[in-house]
Amino acid sequence: MKKLTIGVLALAAVGAAFFGYQYMHQPAQTQQAGIMPMDVMVLQKSEFYPSLSFVSKIEAKDKVAVRARVTGFLMKRLFNEGDFVKEGQLLFEIEKDQFEANVRKGEANLANAEANEQNAAAQFKRAQNLIKTKDISEATLDQREAEYSSAVAGVKQAQSELVIAQLDLDYTDIKAPISGRIGESVYSVGALIGPDSGELASIVSTTPMYAVFSVSENQLLQMREFIQEADKTNETEGMDITFQFANGSTYPFQGKLNFVDIELDPQMNTLKMRVSFPNPDNNLISGQYGRINMKFKTPQKALLVPQVAIQRDLAGAFVYVVNADNVLELRRIEVGLELTSGYTIVEKGLAIGDKILLNNYQKAARMLGAHVQPVIQKIDADEKGSVEETEPASSDETTPMAEGV
Repeated sequence: MKKLTIGVLALAAVGAAFFGYQYMHQPAQTQQAGIMPMDVMVLQKSEFYPSLSFVSKIEAKDKVAVRARVTGFLMKRLFNEGDFVKEGQLLFEIEKDQFEANVRKGEANLANAEANEQNAAAQFKRAQNLIKTKDISEATLDQREAEYSSAVAGVKQAQSELVIAQLDLDYTDIKAPISGRIGESVYSVGALIGPDSGELASIVSTTPMYAVFSVSENQLLQMREFIQEADKTNETEGMDITFQFANGSTYPFQGKLNFVDIELDPQMNTLKMRVSFPNPDNNLISGQYGRINMKFKTPQKALLVPQVAIQRDLAGAFVYVVNADNVLELRRIEVGLELTSGYTIVEKGLAIGDKILLNNYQKAARMLGAHVQPVIQKIDADEKGSVEETEPASSDETTPMAEGV
């Protein structure tokens, strides 16, 4: 029995050795049959036209609150709410009776003052003649001169009071200070209004209209060359600027950058910028939200990675890379400008020829250090939007910095 057991063990040992030898010498394809294939793109330096997009708000060039300058009852409203009004157009009328009476009173006071002035002038002239013959005293002459001076001052005072009374009468006609669209009337006819009543209605100009937006410091640094040139020439010939409505449609007229603020907002760390658009059809409305899209006309070259391939954690941005030994690894990167085409410029951490994982990111997180089978996917220029791929350079070329735009 003991001999039989020894024989079985010996036979098992020989069998194990045989199968181990067979496994060590089987073809490579058989060993790699269980290796997982993964889609990758081969990183290249690409030529592209930088494009930026910002949330923007439409604002009128001018906005004026219409107010009353005198107190009285509102007698007429001479416009339709929402209509276009012209500068100087009559909008409201305040009751005039009291102010017309004040003008007539002022005219009467002025006539009386002028009569007093004429009389005082005659008395003063007579006194000047009588003093030569010693028929009046020096004191009387001085009194006549003072009376004349007082009468002259009285005329000036009456003239000023009449001007004020006429201005108050004119202010009963409330006119449009600018041309534009007028909003809702706050007060109805018959209401008592005055300087303390606040806004009666508001008028906003319609053309041009401004699209206001803010640029982050990082975006500002990448745009600095353009901003400096725009600040000097007040033109944007190096780029196309369009406005995109909330529904995705594009406004048909091009915009021009006409203002760049002089300092960053200390709280938001952003810089305010403004684009001017013509608005002949009144399609842009003050307060409207949308997006400003900027596309530069001068092409640049950089390493571009799909935004979906860039992962982030507390330590920053990273991508999954299949290295030269087909081992999956995590690579920390520094990212730059995010393009509207769905790609991001990588400034540091990658090189030409690197194979970037394009999907299966959750599975990749559990497979770091494992061998994988890279399946290279060709990405056409059309898939990159405005990006155009160029011929790959040598694999030892360092990662280029994104040029300032």
